Order: sequence, then structure tokens, then C-alpha cells
Amino acid sequence: MSFRNNLQYLRASHSMTQEQLAMLLGVSRQSVTKWEAEKSYPEMDKLLKMCQIFDVSLDDLVQGDVTATPVTAAAQAKAQALRASAGGPPQDVCGYDEHMRAFAAKIATGVLVVLLGVALLMAVEGWAETYQPALEALGLIPLFVAIAAGVALFLVAGLQHTEFQRNHPFIQDFYTSDDRQRAQRFFAVTLVAGIAFVFTGIVAMACTDAASEFVQMEAAALMMGCFAVGAFLIVYGSMLLGRLNIANYNQAREQALAEGELWEGLASMDLATLRSTYTDEQLCAMLGVEQATDEELLRVRARLERRRRKGQITGGLCAIIMIVATIAGLVMLFVPGYQTPYFWLAWAIGGLLCAVSAIAISSFVKDDPTV
Repeated sequence: MSFRNNLQYLRASHSMTQEQLAMLLGVSRQSVTKWEAEKSYPEMDKLLKMCQIFDVSLDDLVQGDVTATPVTAAAQAKAQALRASAGGPPQDVCGYDEHMRAFAAKIATGVLVVLLGVALLMAVEGWAETYQPALEALGLIPLFVAIAAGVALFLVAGLQHTEFQRNHPFIQDFYTSDDRQRAQRFFAVTLVAGIAFVFTGIVAMACTDAASEFVQMEAAALMMGCFAVGAFLIVYGSMLLGRLNIANYNQAREQALAEGELWEGLASMDLATLRSTYTDEQLCAMLGVEQATDEELLRVRARLERRRRKGQITGGLCAIIMIVATIAGLVMLFVPGYQTPYFWLAWAIGGLLCAVSAIAISSFVKDDPTV
């Protein structure tokens, strides 16, 4: 049997619609229609994913006869979940919610670990300065370990998120109003708790104004520890709330495309060259459109160009801010007369300024071209 016949049989035997299969594969419904009409052919990663969905081998799917193989129990269970979602609200068939929860936990934990490393540095320095001045440099050990652990968490989370985005570039919004209300309540709790930890640390520090220098240093370390817990709660709660914005997730693919090398080639081609180089299916998959009409391609190219320019402006401005922050932090760490245990504030303030700059640029530089 041909691939077309195999695909049609597998869809029918699993009671799966074209829309459901397209959602699982991260493509448009029109792509599945063209595959079944033999107007185009799926790429290798899509073929492999179909093998996983239908629990068949690649050889059987492409050039074998899948009608001779009975449907497995695992495939039937997956098909049943899809049939249940077909008659009701959309469901999370891609594991998006579980992935985003794990992603938020890793990022928030990375922030917590790095800030706790700074707190340990301050605590050890305060103790060593008072009792063992020769051991003052020991405070750098927990700091470097914490930074390494935090960076490792960030890298693992980023790589896993990038892989998930590559496998599922488009997600159908499946969250209900109850889900959104629960997420908002959870965010309110974590925000209030995080702010409470921050103010607790500030109050503890303020109560040591008349105390000895050692007590003040340890209170500063305690304040940083409170900041770390507060930051963890706020970051975790805000990321769990942000996961409900499926539109932003889907737009992230466009941003990645606009900042990648592929966009340079796409931007330099006229429409005729694009159509001679890529099939309609490939254009739909790359640009995230359902139909590769001339009007749609021009609109998407204009939007991607605006995204690219916005990313360049934001990246350049943030680079300047963080360079200045790094210089200030190094001065406060090593230059006599300017040394202070609060040198880390330079990077914290720099990060806040970067966030403010990104928000301002996003507000004034629009993505969608005016039509």
C-alpha cells in the first residue's frame, strides 16, 4: 500500500480527525490533507512522530501494509483520549502543562540557588572578617558552586524547552476559565508570600543598625536568603500564570525564526524564489501559516522583520546595560574605597533595567504590520 492509503487507514482505525493529527504533529490541517491527497510528503521528523502515535514501524508506514497489523492497546488508549476531546473542550495531548510546570520549577530553583549562594558568601565573609580574616576567600566557594548549579538548571531547562518547542511549535489553547482562575489565585498567593519574605529580610536588616558589624553582615546574609525565597516564589508563580498564555508560546516560534539564520535566506528571496525553493507545506510549517498564499506570506514576512528589528534593539540595549552593570559590580567588589558587600546589586539593577527596556520596546514597536 502507498503512504497515502496507510495514513488514511490509520486515521480511520484510530477514529482520529485531520485536526487532531495535525495538532499532535505541530502542523496545519491543510498539511495533513495534502499528504492524504499525495500533493506533498511529510518530513522525516513528522514521519517518526506518526510512527509513535500509531505505534507502527517506519517501513510499514511508508511502504508496507498497515492493514495487516492489528491496532495495539497503547494506540487504542491514545485514540480514545483523542475521541473524548473531539466531542468536548480541547485537551492537552502534547504534555504542554506538565512540561511548563517542570520548566517553571527549574528556572525558579536556579534563581533560588544563585541567590542563596550570594547569601552564603555574605555569611562566610562576615564570620571570617570577624574571627578568621585569612579564610575570608572561602565564601567564594559556595558562591561559585551555587552559580554553577544555577546555570546548569537554566541550561537544562532551556534545552528541554527548545526541544519541546521544536516538537510542538503550535499548541491549541485547552485551558478553561477555572484553570485560569486557579492560576491567578496561586499567583496572588506566591506574589504576596514572596513580597512578605522580601520585607522580612529588609526589616531584619534594619533592626541591626545599632548592632556590631558582624551582626550586620549576618543580617545582610539573612536578608539575601529571604530575597532568594521571595524571588523563587514570585518567579515560580508568575511562570505558572504565564503558561496559560498559549498565544505567547505560539509566537515564540516566530521570534526564534526571526532571530535565526534561516530568516536571512527567507528575507532575501522574492515570492517566486520562495515557491521554487520550498513546497507550500514547508512554507506553512516554517512560517506558521495555514495557507501559503502570496498575501499571507507577505504579511508574515513583514511581521517577522519587525520582530527581528525589535529583538536587535532589545538585545543591543540590554547588552549595554549589563556591560555597565558588570563594570560597576567589579568596581564595588575589587577597587579599594568602593568595596561593598552589596556589589551584587549592580547586576540585579541591570537585570531590572533590561526588563523595563524590553517591556518599553515591546510596547512601542509593534509586531503586526498595519494593513
